[in-house]
Amino acid sequence: MKRRPVIIFGASGRIGTALSKAHAELGCRVERMSWLDPRTKRARDPRDVLAQLSAIEGDADIIFASGLTDPSASADELALANVERPVSVIVTTIGRRQIRYLTIGSILETRPGLAATNRYLASKQALWARIEGLAADPRLNGRIMHLRGHTWYGGAPSPHMFLGQMYECLRAAKSFRMSEGRQLREYAHVDDVAMSIAALLARPWSGPAHVELNSGEPVRLSELAGSVFRAFNCEQLLHLGALSTPTGENLDMNFPRSPAWLLGRPRPPIEGIIDWYSELLNRPAHRLKRG
Repeated sequence: MKRRPVIIFGASGRIGTALSKAHAELGCRVERMSWLDPRTKRARDPRDVLAQLSAIEGDADIIFASGLTDPSASADELALANVERPVSVIVTTIGRRQIRYLTIGSILETRPGLAATNRYLASKQALWARIEGLAADPRLNGRIMHLRGHTWYGGAPSPHMFLGQMYECLRAAKSFRMSEGRQLREYAHVDDVAMSIAALLARPWSGPAHVELNSGEPVRLSELAGSVFRAFNCEQLLHLGALSTPTGENLDMNFPRSPAWLLGRPRPPIEGIIDWYSELLNRPAHRLKRG
C-alpha cells in the first residue's frame, strides 16, 4: 500500500476526511481530489479534474468518497454526482496504468421497495449497474470494487438523515417525532469504516465486484432513540409512533457479518453515537443499559 498513492475524491467530506487521516497514519501517500473549486464552491471543468489525475504518476488506488446523500436532491443532480462523475473517471483512465477503483454504495440499494421511493438509493442502484457492466471488461479484472455500507456517523451531522435530525432536536431541546421505530439499522463510525477500507485496499481483489460491510448486529430505531434521549435526560422530547413506518423498510433482516479482516473491531453503535453526540453537544451523557 505504501508504494501506491491513494487518490480520494471527496477528501474534505466526512468519510473522505476519515479516509485521508487513516491512510496518512498508515504511511500512504494521499492525493486529495474534488469536483468543486475550493474558492468558488462551483463545479470544476471535468477536463481539469482529469488533468490533475493524470499528473499523478504510477499505479494508484482511487476511492470515490464524493457524491450526494440527500434524497431530496433532484434525480439529475444525484445521477451526476453519484454515477456519471465516478464512471467518467474510470472509463477515461482504463488501461493507462494499474489503477484500482473503489466506489461506495449502500446496502439498502439492494432493497427494491426502498429504492423505488428514494432517489438517493436509486442513484446507488444505477451506479452498481454501471460498475457491474464495467467489471466485465478484462482490463478491469481485479481492479474494480463496489463497497456497500450501512449508515455512517461522525464529523458534522447531516440534517437530512435520522441521526442529524435527532441531534438537532437534542441541541435545540425540540420534540423528536418518529415512527414506532421497528426498522433495523446498522451504524458504523467513519473512522472504523476508514480502517475497513484500508484493509480492503491491502488485499488483492478477486471474485465478485462488490463487497458488503456488515456488522451483523443491527439495532432497532426505537432502541437507539430511546437510549440516546435517556442518556441526555431528554426522554420527554421523544415521541415514538408519531409518524408512520415508511414502505419497504427493513423490519426483520439481519445482514451476514463481514469477515474479521474487513470488519475489524467496530465500536458498539449506540454507545458510539452517544459519545459522538456528547462531543458535539459538549456535555456528558449517562451510561445506560439498552432497552
